[in-house]
Amino acid sequence: MKNYHNAPRQGECPVCCARDAHLLWETDSRQAAQHFVLKEKHPERFLELVAHIEALWGQNTCEIVQCDNCGFCHSHPYVAGDERFYRIAYDRPGGYPAWKWEFQLTYEELAKRGGPDQKLLEIGAGDGAFIKRISPDILAKDNILCTEFSEYGRHRIQALGVECSASDVRDLSEAGLENNFDFVCMFQVLEHMDRLDLLFSKLIWLIRKGGSLFIAVPNPARIQFNELNGALLDMPPNHIGRWNRKCFEEIGKQNGFHLQDFRIETPRMTSVARQFVVYRFLRAAQRSGSLQNRIEAIGNRGLLWTMRLAGVAVTSIAAIPALIKTDSGMGDSLWVHLIKA
Repeated sequence: MKNYHNAPRQGECPVCCARDAHLLWETDSRQAAQHFVLKEKHPERFLELVAHIEALWGQNTCEIVQCDNCGFCHSHPYVAGDERFYRIAYDRPGGYPAWKWEFQLTYEELAKRGGPDQKLLEIGAGDGAFIKRISPDILAKDNILCTEFSEYGRHRIQALGVECSASDVRDLSEAGLENNFDFVCMFQVLEHMDRLDLLFSKLIWLIRKGGSLFIAVPNPARIQFNELNGALLDMPPNHIGRWNRKCFEEIGKQNGFHLQDFRIETPRMTSVARQFVVYRFLRAAQRSGSLQNRIEAIGNRGLLWTMRLAGVAVTSIAAIPALIKTDSGMGDSLWVHLIKA
């Protein structure tokens, strides 16, 4: 993919409700499934995923479009992956980071604003890496609630002495939770979610007046660079929305939040280069019959890792011209601090 299609499209933006948009790229259920599960390596699981993606979309194709008003990029159909999608697409729980840039920014805000009697909700809390650092030093464990779909993650969080629910945040309805939280955190979660009206109405229901909502999402500039330079596509129904500052301002205005702070992660160029090279290798591996595809189809784990390292090394040479174009706006994440008005 050298350029986006940019063909005009009509359809309501999930963020600002404007109707004018343009097409970035399109995919079908088999290409989407191949992104997550190679048919050359797991043919039965691949076909199961194809069928389930088609069931989610209600069709076998999907477009990625960008709103001409607020710049929100989203899948059409705008449908998130469900528990079954993730169970088929990922055969084991993903690795959870020990600490991240957005964790540190939020930690610093909590250190200034938090107290032992204040309450926090973390949505999609992983294995509790963030919670482990803030409790009990900043917030009491009894005043923290987490949600997490992963059974592994829930067990790790509960082992810390923190309550963790498998519920979707949009389904939380206990009367005691209304206007209950001083802080709500969503780290790399929002890009996976649909039904934004229901989500933000629930967030405003959960957060106290003057309370804080901290959100981190992937940087759309980094995604665009990857997509236009031969690296991985930001494939639905895993990621279904790309957020920017204007999007957050718009959805905040609609739902009673104001934007307190917005930051873009400063990139570490070694990290950008490493991810880009690996993503180019994995994108090439999705092409049936390619050298990278044949490497990834190897069943022997030891041989797979040896050949994968060699393949990534070869890929890195071809990636050099694109890497020269990277700049200071290429950090991995965006972070926003919204306050309930």
